[in-house]
Amino acid sequence: MAKAKETRIADPAGVVGGVNAAAVERLINLLALLVIKGEPQAEKIGILARAGFSNTEIARLLGLTQNAVNVALYKIRKGK
Repeated sequence: MAKAKETRIADPAGVVGGVNAAAVERLINLLALLVIKGEPQAEKIGILARAGFSNTEIARLLGLTQNAVNVALYKIRKGK
């Protein structure tokens, strides 16, 4: 007999299963920045994009405009 899928609902403070969702997001962002440390900017953008970060998230993490990220990803996809 199959188990019913458990649904986790966040409380108003953003806590899911005893874990603060905002804290988890900060940790993910911090780990992403550690992974790309020392890489050229275009490579940082490419790594974050391949890791599943959105263009807006990449721009926020790297202190860039969303347009700068869009242009860099276009050049990466085009092959420069």
